[in-house]
Amino acid sequence: MPQIWWILGGIVVVVAVGFASRRLGQTAATRSAVFEEVRRTLRDGRTEREGGVTVVRGSLGPLGVSVDIQGDPKRPKQSPMWRVVAEGPVALERPIEARVGGWEGWIDPWLQLGQTLTVLNGSGPGFTLHAERPPRPDHPLVEALRRQGERLGPGAVHARNDLLRVETRFGARLEENRPLFAYLHVIGEIAGLPQVRLPRPAGPTSPRYGVLPEG
Repeated sequence: MPQIWWILGGIVVVVAVGFASRRLGQTAATRSAVFEEVRRTLRDGRTEREGGVTVVRGSLGPLGVSVDIQGDPKRPKQSPMWRVVAEGPVALERPIEARVGGWEGWIDPWLQLGQTLTVLNGSGPGFTLHAERPPRPDHPLVEALRRQGERLGPGAVHARNDLLRVETRFGARLEENRPLFAYLHVIGEIAGLPQVRLPRPAGPTSPRYGVLPEG
């Protein structure tokens, strides 16, 4: 009788290992397929390896874009996640951050001290906007997110006049990564906005939220 239990235990282990291997294989195949589609989406897209990490680089309009996958041990439910960084001129006067579908964590933690606007999104997930001043319902980021509708998924977008950043969940199945491309469309829309001429400050810059510089 004990021998039977050993045999049954061995079968369970083999099945578990087989399932895990198949899932790892599926995850790797999904990752490769999505990276390739991102490369084709970006202008002059190319895939690079940096320290064992795959990064896709290219451009959307005037912005240089990089896309990779990262994990955050403080947010295990949202890891691993896609991270998009777009650098260059952005037609926005002040920093703003959108958190879509109840996304946890902040790209710019300072903005949680700012003003909040809750936006309903029809058939898509709702989101909140956070900025130093009360966000406008007609802000370009609101309009860009709304146009993506149900293609959006939980994630965050941070925008300022020289940078756009995105976080959204990586999924083991191809269809679970559709929100990444919705966010890339959002970046493309913001990148295509006409540039605004920012006023030159008349005096010393005030510290954000009253925090005084050291020294």
